[in-house]
Amino acid sequence: MAYTLKDIAWLVKKLEEEGIRGVIIGSTVIDLELRRKSFEDDLDFFVLEPSPLIEEDQYREIAFRNSWQMSYTALGTPKFVIRLPSGEEVITEFYENIHDFYIPLEIIENASTKQISGASIRVIRPEDYIVLKAKAAREPDIEDLRIVKEYIDSGRLRIDERIIRRDVELLPEEDKKFVVHKLRELGFCV
Repeated sequence: MAYTLKDIAWLVKKLEEEGIRGVIIGSTVIDLELRRKSFEDDLDFFVLEPSPLIEEDQYREIAFRNSWQMSYTALGTPKFVIRLPSGEEVITEFYENIHDFYIPLEIIENASTKQISGASIRVIRPEDYIVLKAKAAREPDIEDLRIVKEYIDSGRLRIDERIIRRDVELLPEEDKKFVVHKLRELGFCV
């Protein structure tokens, strides 16, 4: 299941044509920062509109209209299996702030816009990704952070630790100490 920058551009344009606007929040953020040309992970979107929970029927209609498979994330939000023009498939998961899944709106608002193969694609910053992964703190997330730290230590990825500290301050009070502890445990200067 490898897909390209051109595929990401097509996918984002297609979702926008269907009325879905969002910001990429998953590991693709790091892959884009590393200037990779090929991707294998799913594509995670924080949806600005329409709500994946309230407008679930709209997502179902979009999937049906495009012959995409639809199922659900662990949080109960829609996810699509989208067949790309290249013939490859990519799992695209849609999220919004619900239950324990919380992204401060300032992080979403500060997302940068990247021009990729003629598409304007909004993505959170790598520093945002690091803080959000530390907050999630499941073992796969911690392993992802270890890999990101290796990229940083090897000089392949540059981050601004001031942004990490600012992001931590945006988190709910009950999460701040935990996230700082987890990041320090992984070697980040917070």
